[in-house]
Amino acid sequence: MKELITPCLTPFLPNGDVDFPALTSLVKKLDESGVTGIFPLGSTGVFPWLTLEEKKEIMRCVRNNTDKPVYCGVGSTSIAESIQLSVFAEDCGCEFAVLTPPYYMPPDEEGMKEFLLGVMGKSNVNFFLYNIPQFTGSRIQPALLDELIQAVPNLSGIKDSSGDMRYFSRLVSLRKDNFRVLQGQDDLLLPSLAVGGDGGVCGLSNFSDSAVRILESFLAGDVPKAAEINEHTILPLMDALNSSNFPSGYYYAYYLINRLKGGYRPPMHAPPEESAAKIRESVKSLVLSK
Repeated sequence: MKELITPCLTPFLPNGDVDFPALTSLVKKLDESGVTGIFPLGSTGVFPWLTLEEKKEIMRCVRNNTDKPVYCGVGSTSIAESIQLSVFAEDCGCEFAVLTPPYYMPPDEEGMKEFLLGVMGKSNVNFFLYNIPQFTGSRIQPALLDELIQAVPNLSGIKDSSGDMRYFSRLVSLRKDNFRVLQGQDDLLLPSLAVGGDGGVCGLSNFSDSAVRILESFLAGDVPKAAEINEHTILPLMDALNSSNFPSGYYYAYYLINRLKGGYRPPMHAPPEESAAKIRESVKSLVLSK
């Protein structure tokens, strides 16, 4: 089975507080859409800028408002906090915990191994690893991943957001049994499916069904249609969204489409007007998930 998971935004009020009614509405819309799972507290959900209690309340909110599998981000620079979040995710009924290597002071490979094993050994929840070296400063090397797959029975997959297709293909070659390899960049979903990937974790699915339509077209054998969606919808939209500092463009588009007077928690801020104009233009033709 191929997966299309939404790394959901964390909506904010104009004063920067988490907007839980808006989050509830987003989760309910996603629950009725074509995505196969929901991933709160990832990069798009700006998890490093949230308090521990906010993270727990977001987990509860998402879990209580969807019947789809929930992939909860449990990343932290602190092994104790990652363990606490993983245990909480299991206790509140989330199917998966998504674990990022520690950031700010990137570890060497031995330190990364100790951190990841130390977290995964303290909870029975199923884990996904999250490779995003542009943010963590370190990469989960294929040899280490292979070792972890052998050692951790509840390690279920990896999300790769590196943008490196050679690396992604190497991960696919390591896949065993039910271990899944998911693409974290929307514009690489189609080539990732072509090399045997198991699907994607696509930020655009917060407000557009374009990634879902690529997956559906690919599975139906209509690769030209999937390529058309990628070229004419996903690439222009991502160009517009990424014209401002990630992830502010995604929040601006989400607020615009849903007619919300949302806010931005510092250090995130609203896109500059030049970027905002590009985003306004790019979302005009979006086909939204229902």
